Amino acid sequence: MTPTLVHRYSWPVREAIEHLLDDVVGDCEAWQVRIEGEQLVIDVVGPSEVTFRVGDYEYTVDGREQEPSNGAAKISTAAPEADAAPAEPPRKGGALARQAGIICGEKGFWTFVLKKFGATVSSADEAATWLKAQCGVTSRIDFDHDAGKAANFREIDGAYRLWLDGFD
Repeated sequence: MTPTLVHRYSWPVREAIEHLLDDVVGDCEAWQVRIEGEQLVIDVVGPSEVTFRVGDYEYTVDGREQEPSNGAAKISTAAPEADAAPAEPPRKGGALARQAGIICGEKGFWTFVLKKFGATVSSADEAATWLKAQCGVTSRIDFDHDAGKAANFREIDGAYRLWLDGFD
C-alpha cells in the first residue's frame, strides 16, 4: 500500500523556530534542524561576537580577551612566559565516577562489601567512604582522571558484578 499525503503544513523557517524556541533565537545567525529518531533537534548557531566569562575576564568566541568587568587588571594575551603554567579546567567526574555513585547506593553492594571484605556498610555515604578508602582516592572524580585508581575501582566493580551473578 502506498502512503497518501493527507495534509501538508509549511511555515517560514524563522517564524517556526521562533514559535518553538521563543526568545532563544533573537540574535542567532543560523539554525541546523534535523530529525534524530523520534526527536526534532534544532541547533541554534549564535553570533560570532558572543562573549563568555571565566572568572573576572570575558572572552569572545574566537578567544580574544575583553576588559575585565570589575576593574581588575587585564592579563596580557601575548605569548605565555616559559614559567607560567596554563590554567587547567576544573576536573569533572565521568562514567566511572557515576558508576561508583550508583553501586554505592545499592544494598547488594553493601552486602558484597561485608561478605568479601568484612566491612560493615549501612548507607550510601558509608559505602562511598569505604570505596574511596579502598581505592586510595579522596573523590570519585579521581577514578576518571587517574588510571591506577580507575583500575582499583574496576577490580572491585568487576568482583561485585561476578558476586551478583553467583561467583565468589
